[in-house]
Amino acid sequence: MGRKKLSPELENWLFLNYADKTNQELADVLSNMIKKENKKQLERLKHLLDEDFSEVAKHAIERKIISIEKFSGISVQTIKRYARELHCPKKSRKHLIQCNQEKAKATNLKKWMMRAEKVEHKMEWLRTLVEKDVRYCVVENDGDLKSFRVSINRFNRYEGYDRGVYLTSEHIPEASLLRVNALLYRT
Repeated sequence: MGRKKLSPELENWLFLNYADKTNQELADVLSNMIKKENKKQLERLKHLLDEDFSEVAKHAIERKIISIEKFSGISVQTIKRYARELHCPKKSRKHLIQCNQEKAKATNLKKWMMRAEKVEHKMEWLRTLVEKDVRYCVVENDGDLKSFRVSINRFNRYEGYDRGVYLTSEHIPEASLLRVNALLYRT
């Protein structure tokens, strides 16, 4: 691993940041910090090999260099172990809420993408919507999105009142989708 223990400085950083970051984020940041330290140490050790030392000392330096080069990163399990040992505070409520919202959003995006339709004739598709209907359609570019929104405005202006339906839309850029809601038309 190149490092059996975290330095006191890195332990302090972990303690201060544990509550507000995911374990994976902590592992990534700590791994990068250790790699930077290892790079500096590696340069110093390689310069030491050029010095006139005994064979035993050179062998010890070479082993240290090999162990540093083998370091690939810190795992999430290591973060959890250090958190227990350091008695880190629990994850903050704000952080847990944010993580849960991201998981829910990812789950919803998968559902929405499965339900999304590719629409050729926008006005005909909009006419099939009934009250409390929620549908998703694929928008491939900004022109497609603008065209859809113009069609929704035209539908609301000219046909919505007669059909008793008012349409709203929400663009979901992460998945290139447009969510269309059909609401009861209220005068």
